Amino acid sequence: MSFWEKVLPGYKGYREREDSRNSDKLLREMLAQKLKEGRARYDDRKADIANRGNLGLLGPAEKVTQTLSRVIDRLRYANYGFSGKWFGKDKIGIDHLEKVHAFDRQLAETTAQLLLDIAALELTDDDQELEVQLKGLAKEIRSLDEALNERERILRAVGSEEDHGH
Repeated sequence: MSFWEKVLPGYKGYREREDSRNSDKLLREMLAQKLKEGRARYDDRKADIANRGNLGLLGPAEKVTQTLSRVIDRLRYANYGFSGKWFGKDKIGIDHLEKVHAFDRQLAETTAQLLLDIAALELTDDDQELEVQLKGLAKEIRSLDEALNERERILRAVGSEEDHGH
């Protein structure tokens, strides 16, 4: 038992929650950075697409850019962890943090797949196939965006429970 655990009741739980908050923030920053790198790679491919002269591909290509940029910003600026109560009967349960962390692991897996799919665009020269891939990529990014909505709902629900003393 550390000095702080001896003199400050609840310190161990506080430290665990604070570590979870920091891990949560680091994970989101890492995911945002990876997606930013993926967007740079995508932007190079998008320039190639624009140079092809097929105007039908520009709309789907731009949709990917817009949605990907929004998701990157949401990851970078999302609330992380919990700012609520650390001590006493209203303290935050570690189980709530674990729920968010499980969700974040899913976000990490989805991000990894998205990056693979961005890389796969470079292997496609057929315009029809490229359009299908762009639309699929936009759908994947929207799913990631929706997953971030769900993550925010989880955090709000926990915050609401904190406010009501659960």
